Amino acid sequence: MSAQGGGNGNDKTLDTAFFILAAIAIGFASAWMLWRSNSEMILTGLFFVVGWLAKGIQYIQWLYPSSIGPNLESWAGALHQSNPADYGWPAAKLLIQTISHTICLVLVPYFIWQVIQFRSFHVVNKFVRRFNLDKLKARNASKYAAVASVQHENLLAEPLYEGPWAMARQPIDYALLNELVVVRKKRIGAQTLAMIGIESDAVDTEKPIRGWSEKKVRWSVEERRRVLPPPASCRLDVSKTDALLRAQLGGKFSEDSLDSYEKCVLAILYTANVNGLGSARKLALKVALSFKRLDAKGRQRPSIDTTGIDKIIASTKNHHIIKAIKKAHHFKTPFFMALLEASWKKGIFTAPEFLWLKPIHRGLYLALDFLGGDRPPSEALGPWAHYMLEKRVGRAIPEACIEAGTDALQQMLFDEMWIGSDDGTIAEITEKAVLDGGDDAKYSPTRGVDLYDPVRN
Repeated sequence: MSAQGGGNGNDKTLDTAFFILAAIAIGFASAWMLWRSNSEMILTGLFFVVGWLAKGIQYIQWLYPSSIGPNLESWAGALHQSNPADYGWPAAKLLIQTISHTICLVLVPYFIWQVIQFRSFHVVNKFVRRFNLDKLKARNASKYAAVASVQHENLLAEPLYEGPWAMARQPIDYALLNELVVVRKKRIGAQTLAMIGIESDAVDTEKPIRGWSEKKVRWSVEERRRVLPPPASCRLDVSKTDALLRAQLGGKFSEDSLDSYEKCVLAILYTANVNGLGSARKLALKVALSFKRLDAKGRQRPSIDTTGIDKIIASTKNHHIIKAIKKAHHFKTPFFMALLEASWKKGIFTAPEFLWLKPIHRGLYLALDFLGGDRPPSEALGPWAHYMLEKRVGRAIPEACIEAGTDALQQMLFDEMWIGSDDGTIAEITEKAVLDGGDDAKYSPTRGVDLYDPVRN
């Protein structure tokens, strides 16, 4: 026969029940012994408490049972002068019931009110979502710079992919919006002449894809591929991409060449590195509270309070930390990136502290917002490429080195099958590698193992 689960003689359920019963018995025995040895002292305390309590509750005796209510008036005057030795357990029991009933009259309504309040604030808000975004903004705008930056915005009416608050662009969207993708048309006649040994001056032509807009960003992949040329005929315009990424760098850094919005961000980052993150957050909140993107008629005419900003910049720009960063970075956007990263030595400080910068200088904000991640946005590939190179060599580079950003954009478009290469699309290259079998001697997991004559021990 198989062994039973309780064959070892231990029954945890029975042991637990026995322990509970023993604890109850010990509790009653202790209470009985305490009463037997100190009954007069206990009655004296009960007489004192109920005597004073009866002076107030005698006017609401209708809230008490018949065994207590009619006696409250006499207890209020005579209970203090009573001799405890003349009474026993029945009197003590009645007085204890009076005290417990009074406590219930106070606590029961309180608990009911707390339950009602809990359902009102937690259950309703969590599941029914009865709240007002304007009230939430008004409550938190004075605490957080990110909320203060959008306190005058109707974010629910803002589209995700259009306008100044649009999300960071996907590589294909950024390339199409800036007409970086071109369609290559091959000169078939020139290729034919070259095959028979005749040189031709004809070259392939490249025509950019035009007409892409922010509204088309919402299209699905299937809708895009339906209207775009085949990937095999598409290429990235490298020279135009290089020029665009150079423009993302923002030119040589100089405090005097910055506009008022860039100076506000510069003052915040200078303060973070010199005076600490606490002072920087206070300044960021002050600046964010003063920012307005729209005028009274709803037109984009941003304004911001720059009072004291120039003074902060002048008092901190010669600090040794700032001077060291200036020596290590030449262009404006990489310099801002270096300031933000240097502030992380003192704690957490992120770009949403100046979220208002996004609709004003979108490229600069995205370069700062994605800093610390593993993949930059398409709109900040140039600053990232140059910044990473300056960090590697440890000094400022006065020439724009953005070729790595162009290569990254080209590789992303190629991997996502939006463009092709001279060797074909990624699907064609992968298919060819599979059909050719690849280099088994180099990549095979069974390299060096004879599958027909395995090694024997």
